[in-house]
Amino acid sequence: MNKRVLLVKRPVGWVDPSCFTVESCAEPACGAQDVLLQALYLSTDPYLRGRMNAGTSYAPGFELGQPIVSRVVARVLASGHTGFAEGDLVWGFLPWALRSVAPRGEGLQRIDPALGRPSHFISALGMPGLTAWTGAIEIGQPAPGDTVFVSSAAGTVGQLAGQFARRAGARVVGSAGSDDKVAYLVDRCGFDAAFNYQRTDLDEALRMHCPRGIDVYFDNVGGSTLEAALRHANVAARFPVCGMISTYNAVDDAGVRGLQAVLNKRITMTGFIIYDHVHKLPAYQARVAPWLRSGELVFHEDIVQGLENAPAALIGMMQGQVIGKRLVQVAAE
Repeated sequence: MNKRVLLVKRPVGWVDPSCFTVESCAEPACGAQDVLLQALYLSTDPYLRGRMNAGTSYAPGFELGQPIVSRVVARVLASGHTGFAEGDLVWGFLPWALRSVAPRGEGLQRIDPALGRPSHFISALGMPGLTAWTGAIEIGQPAPGDTVFVSSAAGTVGQLAGQFARRAGARVVGSAGSDDKVAYLVDRCGFDAAFNYQRTDLDEALRMHCPRGIDVYFDNVGGSTLEAALRHANVAARFPVCGMISTYNAVDDAGVRGLQAVLNKRITMTGFIIYDHVHKLPAYQARVAPWLRSGELVFHEDIVQGLENAPAALIGMMQGQVIGKRLVQVAAE
């Protein structure tokens, strides 16, 4: 029997296991032009929290009683589509299920194994990696000697954003939620400095680690960290705004204090959604894949085994229990 993960209750505040159920279901029906897929890896991402409720401006909410959908790496089991053959590796936005069907192959992207590991195509070589590049390099425009501050720096996007900025010659500082994450950023990712925001005052940490102020703030969290970055920003600082994870589980919006600094310091704050930049993905992959293969670019994947453990894997990621990118492996490559 096939299996799938359904959303059965909309969360209020933090997501909990009662929001999901894992059920056995019939094998998917595959039409003449369709592609039958075996899932290999499921992606867990913060943006899924918004889709569990009303959705977002760029993605609709999930229907109750229907599967969670996210980026999935899959192997083609059977195909009636001329563009895909049995054994091909692909990725696309697919349901959390052992096996599924892509009608007429719509939305599937072929994976080139020569570029990297299959899982990398929904992490370092996929849209999360492109997010890091777009924010840190294209919007942040770091120059040699700049100070770049990255929040949630040990996460999927943050670990890459900091490394990209450092390759551009900037001094990079990261914040993370545990001492292990701080050590990972400095010892493995090459950050110039990092601090545990749960064990220190944000202003004291930024005064210590960014003594010349902040030129680029890659914002993943919003809230009090964004407020502190505004206080320590230099004139003409750039703030690529990638996420606001500190508010995703909040019932009320507390707002952001200190926005007058945007005017006084002539700060450029640019919110961006990676779906507007997907056309850049092939060029990004060609640029970054050699760095991953050579080890110049470090990327950690936290892999949980088993479809039945996908809800707990997602909840743990949202609670900050993960270093790097959390994936769920549901079948062998």
